[in-house]
Amino acid sequence: MRILLAVVLLLSAQFGQAQVIWKPTKATVMFTIRNAGLNVDGSFQGFVGELNFDPKAPEKGTLLASVEANTLDTGIGLRNSHLRKADYFDVATYPRISLKSVKMTRQSGNKYEGTFALTLKGTTRTVAVPFTFSEMGDKSTFSGQFTINRLDYKVGGKSLLMSNDVTIQIDLTAVRQHQ
Repeated sequence: MRILLAVVLLLSAQFGQAQVIWKPTKATVMFTIRNAGLNVDGSFQGFVGELNFDPKAPEKGTLLASVEANTLDTGIGLRNSHLRKADYFDVATYPRISLKSVKMTRQSGNKYEGTFALTLKGTTRTVAVPFTFSEMGDKSTFSGQFTINRLDYKVGGKSLLMSNDVTIQIDLTAVRQHQ
């Protein structure tokens, strides 16, 4: 019985390699959209994330992240208030915007691609997110950018002045959690 237990523990240690857990210390979530021919930039705060990621085995990792929708900031108070209403982000009904990994693969070097479930205003769709991961001792950075169609998430209506495409940039600094 002891030999069997020792073999099971040994095999578990070799094949059940645990992911590295990263605690976010700083996060920047930015977006850009064209409106009336100009780029409008904005950001979200209130980042919460769970990052289990080993660059040697990205397919086993899980990344979960969300931001508070009511923290939307474009630098213009009246526009922020308008975008928080039901026609756009409806922050009273949908207080968080979330991203959850479905699949992750290594592309080359420190470049990866993740398929994520993005939930925005009660609608969940999968998005491909190319990202980089850099590790320096116990610190790491995740950085990714992707584009969505705002109409897919019922954010605003059709418009001749406002683009449907929104580019989202996520930059994250994290520290390794020792187990």
